[in-house]
Amino acid sequence: MTAVLLGTLFVAVTIGVLRLHPFLALTLGAILAGSLAPSELPAPERVFAALDATGGAFGDLVGAIGIAIALAAIIGDCLLRSGAADRIAGSLLGLFGERRAIWALAAAAYVLSIPVFFDTVFFLLVPLARALARRAPGRYPMFVMAICAGAVATHSLVPPTPGPLGMADNLGLDLGTAIGFGLLLGILPVTATLLIAPRFVRGRNVEPAETPDSGQTTAHPVRPGLFASLFPIALPVVLMSGASIAAAGGGMIPAAAWAVVLGHRNAALLLATFAAAFVLWKVHRPPLRRLLGSFGNAIGEAGPIILITAAGGAFGRALAGAGVTEDLARASSAADGTVLLLLAAGIASLLKLAQGSGTVAILTGSAIVASLVPDPAALSFHPAYLFAAVGFGSMVASWMNDSGFWVVGRMSGFSEGETFRTWTAVAAAVGVFGVIQVLVLATLFPLV
Repeated sequence: MTAVLLGTLFVAVTIGVLRLHPFLALTLGAILAGSLAPSELPAPERVFAALDATGGAFGDLVGAIGIAIALAAIIGDCLLRSGAADRIAGSLLGLFGERRAIWALAAAAYVLSIPVFFDTVFFLLVPLARALARRAPGRYPMFVMAICAGAVATHSLVPPTPGPLGMADNLGLDLGTAIGFGLLLGILPVTATLLIAPRFVRGRNVEPAETPDSGQTTAHPVRPGLFASLFPIALPVVLMSGASIAAAGGGMIPAAAWAVVLGHRNAALLLATFAAAFVLWKVHRPPLRRLLGSFGNAIGEAGPIILITAAGGAFGRALAGAGVTEDLARASSAADGTVLLLLAAGIASLLKLAQGSGTVAILTGSAIVASLVPDPAALSFHPAYLFAAVGFGSMVASWMNDSGFWVVGRMSGFSEGETFRTWTAVAAAVGVFGVIQVLVLATLFPLV
């Protein structure tokens, strides 16, 4: 555990105290943790292996997220500059009223995060939060927290998101049961969190940063229609959902192979980028060369986010490789009965704290819990409660080694401290309320 503790302390001090750029701090932290990990290799070989592993992990993560982040940044930029985000924001306010816009954003994120990854959902919805903030000054942090609360719940609880999907398999839970439980059990914790969320930012008025193009959404007299405004957001959701359905149906669904191709994250976002660019062109009619050249600003803003997110993931892998998973498994070997609910949540939280990835925390935590339950039928409650306990536990303890921390912070324009008070606090609140709910329901309604 020495490598884990020193690596974690190094990142916290260099970013929080010395104000080192997060990309450098996380990269150096990954190398440090990897170099100190238990190994029989001599010191030079350990350091060389840590350098190699950090580069490999960084490259894997850039390959997995880099294109999607850049494309989503272009989509968000086009939504803002075309007035589409402002059109949707105005429609939301008209439908729900200004006081209930927070619930509209939370509901949208809750639904969108079922088939779409959390970071993509946030990229797609944060322009709406910015547009709403211009109409409702002083409420920007609440709009961001509403997106975070809705998205993190279903991302951690509802298949086909990879974490819950693998967890259902680890725990031997029927997929339909997992989806049903996840959808239902997420509602109350998200609602409770948003009711107390104003306390997290009381006395602080954080407004979205203005960009040279941001005023065009409200200043230009022409805006796209509601359907055209929603289309670039809905298109990748529909394509990705279709891919999940087609993959599950196999050869039974006509053209399933093409549905899977079009539903690939990068393909779906590429098509959505073309749609968003067309909407922008349709409204403002700029020359084609100027339109295509204007994407450089959005791509430039996405670059640091990609670097920080990948470095945070590499740091998380380095901590996981330092033996934290094995230590937790040994510490939990004597658990039994209903204690498993708290233990399941605690293991997932510690894994999330140690290595950053909620998906890794869910998959690893559920595997550890499954090893402690040789016969699920002998439990005094339905195994779905274990499923939910791990999912909720993985939300608690998001900090600087979590890619979501940097995605939310950078895309929202928050400082590290503001990200702790919004994203970290909201995710933890949803997790804590969720664990309490699971304990109560497992006691009153064990379903066995």
